[in-house]
Amino acid sequence: MKNIHVLFTMAFFVCLFICRVKLLDNGLARKPPMGWMSWGYYRCGVDCDENPGKCLDEYLILSVADTIYNEGYQEAGFEYIIIDDCWSEHERDSHGRLVADRSRFPHGMKYISDYIHAKGLKFGMYTNVADVTCMIYPGSKGYFGIDAMTFAEWGIDYLKVDGCFASESFLNTAYIKFGRYLNKTERPIVYSCSWPFYIQFIHHNKPNYAQISSHCNLWRNYLDIENSWQAVRNTIKFYQNNYPEISKYHGPGQWNDPDMLIFGTGVLTEGQSRLHLAVYAMLSAPLLLSCDMNKLTAYEKKLLLNMDLIAVGQDPLGVMARPYDLPHSITLWVKRHLPMKGDKYYSFSFALVNMETGEATVSFTPGDYGLESVDGYSVMDVFSGKFLDNVTLTNRITVTVPSQDVMMYTLYAL
Repeated sequence: MKNIHVLFTMAFFVCLFICRVKLLDNGLARKPPMGWMSWGYYRCGVDCDENPGKCLDEYLILSVADTIYNEGYQEAGFEYIIIDDCWSEHERDSHGRLVADRSRFPHGMKYISDYIHAKGLKFGMYTNVADVTCMIYPGSKGYFGIDAMTFAEWGIDYLKVDGCFASESFLNTAYIKFGRYLNKTERPIVYSCSWPFYIQFIHHNKPNYAQISSHCNLWRNYLDIENSWQAVRNTIKFYQNNYPEISKYHGPGQWNDPDMLIFGTGVLTEGQSRLHLAVYAMLSAPLLLSCDMNKLTAYEKKLLLNMDLIAVGQDPLGVMARPYDLPHSITLWVKRHLPMKGDKYYSFSFALVNMETGEATVSFTPGDYGLESVDGYSVMDVFSGKFLDNVTLTNRITVTVPSQDVMMYTLYAL
């Protein structure tokens, strides 16, 4: 009997450990998600008669899927198509289930999911942990289990869960509970949380990133990005200033999320667009567009399909670049990544960022920032794809960075 009791106890703790691992690591989002999300550009686009150009409906979502599939974005890694707030009816059905708006999504969400999946793409949706969403549509409070199963039955691959109108104490339990219900569906669903944003900026407390990163695949840290250069600048400054705290919890399966890319909106210069995307890639941030895909400029599309740039952002190591302050308000972001030489020397990318007005010239020595290969490195300009020169660890590199722009180089060990 004693041996049986010991075996039972061991089995219990093994089961407990396995269940805990399943809860904390769903095996998803091993690289930062890439795709398109409706909110930044289309917002709560429900008035389709008065404003058809900003209509959030079935036609829009299917057309985005077609564009990503047909124009090379899928091959570059853009795969998630995510519907944000304002997609549902204002009332649940008689069984307590969420219902897609019948006029804007006449075929329902399973139809959209099947259409997206048929193209090899992935489908994402939105809910909120409180009684209502941020735009006063039905929230998931009291319905976590029903909603998780509904989303799973619709075949979603990604769920953004917002935190409007929720107390701090509720946020700190609700996100954990909702994640458990998502796991119970046994459908692989990337779990995107807004948890730390609400803790810090609504409840004015310090987020517990150790806890958050244990329960979410990615999480919003900062304010919603707006369609302006100033919003991009403020967002980047937040990640620069908070690097020591948030970088510790960032990596495969768990990502800091600086919100969407505002390409296709006409508010950024080419230099600002380069800077926006380059810093996000250096951060290993999710790359989620939010725009009318037909309004992307030829240059923006070229940037988004620059595979040397995308490779830095999608590197399997998932390192969040470290910022260093250089003279003249230049920030040097340094990121270690693959490939390696001889399983010993990593490659590195350097992004020299100038968010100020007026160009600036700075110098730096690569060996001061973690490089180790005594044989030196071959330097590639990430935006042109051209190899420029070979450098040693002690070479001094001088670069002039234009106003509100970035110079970005990848160094491969020789």
